[in-house]
Amino acid sequence: MWLLDRIAFYLDRPTENIDPAVELARYGVDSVYAISIISDIEDHLQVEVDVAEARRRETVADLTAYLLDLVA
Repeated sequence: MWLLDRIAFYLDRPTENIDPAVELARYGVDSVYAISIISDIEDHLQVEVDVAEARRRETVADLTAYLLDLVA
């Protein structure tokens, strides 16, 4: 999954060590990481992401569901 790979990249962890159901904050995703990831998402999907709305998503799974709705 592209999003999981990007988050793993920023955290410098193997993708398989990131559980999509665990809160991103538990992995150390702070506002700087979040803004960088959101920027990558916008570039990759060619959509504008509401930063506040995306930040409300606490897990990769939640963020993925939000993004699927956004591009649908």
